[in-house]
Amino acid sequence: MLSALHPREPRTKVFVPCRLNLSGTWGDACIHNVSSRGLLIAADHAPDTGDYIEVRRGTLVIIGRVMWRKDRFFGVRTQDRVSAEALTREARLATRPSGRTESDQERRTRARLVAEGRVARRVETSRHRSSAFQYAVFAIAGTATAVVIALEVHDALASPFAAINTALGGSVQ
Repeated sequence: MLSALHPREPRTKVFVPCRLNLSGTWGDACIHNVSSRGLLIAADHAPDTGDYIEVRRGTLVIIGRVMWRKDRFFGVRTQDRVSAEALTREARLATRPSGRTESDQERRTRARLVAEGRVARRVETSRHRSSAFQYAVFAIAGTATAVVIALEVHDALASPFAAINTALGGSVQ
């Protein structure tokens, strides 16, 4: 019997600021993870489920449909395959797409993206530290287990070897 759930495609965690076009209105957004045909994006004004959007990062243009939304975050099913590597290597454009006007809301969005960048760096640093700590704990636990096993084996074999040594006429040292 086939399961109704199929395994999720692996996601690549990224933190890529981008521009988002929804019905001709541009805004700032940030891509948080990428799969081959999907994106997790955060924006101050998240589009509704079912909306079609255009995402730009440098010269890359990604067209997709919003599949779900929760607060500022939303998932996008892309029209074409997406490469996480190409997305992260793409530089920002010197100028923004046309048809856009600067507003207070967009300046606040930029500040939020900077704050999210700081948070993302802290999360990554924390992840590296916790990974190193976990490795150290496992190494210490493994070493302690090996020492305990070695002592138990020594204790278990000491008497029989002493008896064998005595039976063979050797002196016990």
